[in-house]
Amino acid sequence: MYRFHTGYVAWLLNRISGILIIFYLAAHVWVTHHLSHGAETYAQVMAFLSSPLFKLLEIGLIGVVLYHLMNGIRIILVDFGKGAWMQKRLFWILMAIGVLLFVICIWELVGSLFAPAHAAPLH
Repeated sequence: MYRFHTGYVAWLLNRISGILIIFYLAAHVWVTHHLSHGAETYAQVMAFLSSPLFKLLEIGLIGVVLYHLMNGIRIILVDFGKGAWMQKRLFWILMAIGVLLFVICIWELVGSLFAPAHAAPLH
């Protein structure tokens, strides 16, 4: 029977986040492919992707990528022997940094969703 300790959960979530990133990359290639089908087809695809469901998935993507990044940094530090003695603490420190970055990203994303479409960009 598996125990859900920090190392096992980190390993499992890293595999799941990697698979989800691969699905995102496949979808990204599919959308980019529609650029070659003309502006009208691309506009239809972009209208479909502008739905609230895809905005929610975008927020999820940010979380998945940040988790994968932070855990990857932990793995690199442990592999090079710089954090093996404190890998659990390192995991939680990096997850806290990831949550902070997630909040900042979501704050910016939500702000851009509610910004007026006619507003001039800041320079």
